[in-house]
Amino acid sequence: MKKYIFMAVAGMLALSSCSNDDNEQTTQNAPRQMTFTAGFGDDGLTRASLNGSTKKVSFDTNDAFSVFSENNTQAVEFTTTDGTNFSGTAEDASQFYAVYPHKTSYTFDSNYGVISGISIPFDQSDAASSTCGWDPDAPIAYATTTGTSFTFHNLCALLKVTNNKNHEVAIHIIDIDDKAYMAGDFNYIIGSGKLTERDPKYSGVEVDGVPAGKTVYLAIAPCTVDHLVAIWLGDTKNGRKGKNTSVTFEAGKIYDLGNVSAWNDPMTQVPVP
Repeated sequence: MKKYIFMAVAGMLALSSCSNDDNEQTTQNAPRQMTFTAGFGDDGLTRASLNGSTKKVSFDTNDAFSVFSENNTQAVEFTTTDGTNFSGTAEDASQFYAVYPHKTSYTFDSNYGVISGISIPFDQSDAASSTCGWDPDAPIAYATTTGTSFTFHNLCALLKVTNNKNHEVAIHIIDIDDKAYMAGDFNYIIGSGKLTERDPKYSGVEVDGVPAGKTVYLAIAPCTVDHLVAIWLGDTKNGRKGKNTSVTFEAGKIYDLGNVSAWNDPMTQVPVP
């Protein structure tokens, strides 16, 4: 009888031990409040506050980015109130990945190391009214960390255009060969440093309603364009300029396409590096 009682007690202790282990594992994997510090690297030319002379940026209050890991495959929002510290709730992991700005459409496939759902809009008309001069949803930046600090790097190039006319204009930038995909849906493969296009995809970008005197920055995916055309429309008139030699747009760089008043027919060379 004592043997059976001992076996029963031993079994209960074993079950209790397993239960404690399970509870400990559950507690370890439970989402918790976290804080990351964040900033931009030397190529910091994306959204947020652009300093016109230094071209450096900083995050604005209420900016947010998405955080992922093998335990956080859906976009977890981290938000800042001071432009430096970002807070959110996520599960612990040995390495974290982040995409700026935050979008609920992002997903992370930890088996293949792919972040999906990244989108650069074809129509970037919000750039016309934004303080920073670009559509807040357009430029994409990426960062990774094994600690608590993210340093973001741009995945887009920026095309700078100034409306020096005395009236509102619309601006269109296109690849007339329809081969270079500047906007649309993209994936990011961890470690690749570049975007991979998906459908839909567009060989151009546009912005409507650019006020007189306004400078806008159009975000595009890095690409090589053989025949670039820039067009402005407004006040019953229009102008265009083109570049008939190949130009490569690199991530983290601004390319100045000049003033729209210089865009006249016939097409002239676009002054890009």
